[in-house]
Amino acid sequence: MLGQVTVSPRAAGRTEAARAPSSQRPQAEQPAKVYVYRSEAKPPSHPHPKHVVKVWTTTYKKRIFRVTQLPRCRHMEAVISYEPVGETKERAKKRLNGVAVCTGSFHNPRSMSLADFLQRNGNVNSRATTGRWFFAVQENGDLDMSNNYMLVKGRSGVSVITLGQRLLPLHRDGFSVAFMNRVTDRMALGLGHDYIFIVQGKSDIWRLADFMAKQLPCKVALNADGGHVVRGRSPVHIVFRWRNQPVTQKAEVTQRAPQPEPVVKFMLGE
Repeated sequence: MLGQVTVSPRAAGRTEAARAPSSQRPQAEQPAKVYVYRSEAKPPSHPHPKHVVKVWTTTYKKRIFRVTQLPRCRHMEAVISYEPVGETKERAKKRLNGVAVCTGSFHNPRSMSLADFLQRNGNVNSRATTGRWFFAVQENGDLDMSNNYMLVKGRSGVSVITLGQRLLPLHRDGFSVAFMNRVTDRMALGLGHDYIFIVQGKSDIWRLADFMAKQLPCKVALNADGGHVVRGRSPVHIVFRWRNQPVTQKAEVTQRAPQPEPVVKFMLGE
């Protein structure tokens, strides 16, 4: 004999609703109008600098400066060349398939012996003597300017060259006022967020530093060896070239970059 099963009124109501035809079933409450809020589109990341090498001349405070602007990106690399017997900056540029070149550290113009720190791929060629600011090429290709030698000295794959007086922000760095007042051939190297600047001209330090601070978007700039080196020979140069360019001894140089191809513009009077 089967016992009786007691069903609660609530469960019985659900059972009857399930047995009823679909047209007679109670309709579930429809939710109010639903709004889906999407987050705003992310702002575009910082634009990649164009693969363009710009060269122009301009006059500032009665001094003529030649400016070379290079993109500061992973497609442009810096190579610190070292030729113990010395070479012109033009030859160093051609030998390394460069698109631009800057003079390097101070040295003895007769013996070509280096006067300050030089390190190439982690190997120290000349010890540090002055503690001045240096230009460094990290193992991954990043470019830096600093005076903290502990960060770079002896590190594998890191190349470092000590340059001259810091121009931006301007600092004496042990140089005399007479040296800073002297009008002679000078070269300077500056780094901005998106661009690298090489400035050449016959000027004193004061006007060269002022030009780089007020006319170019530089964050830091250093004076390189000038005078006889600009028109003569030097054992060390800083050559900029498009990445993955082979070294060649030929005089003719093919200057090609990864896609898109770079365009060299000569803009006068900017």
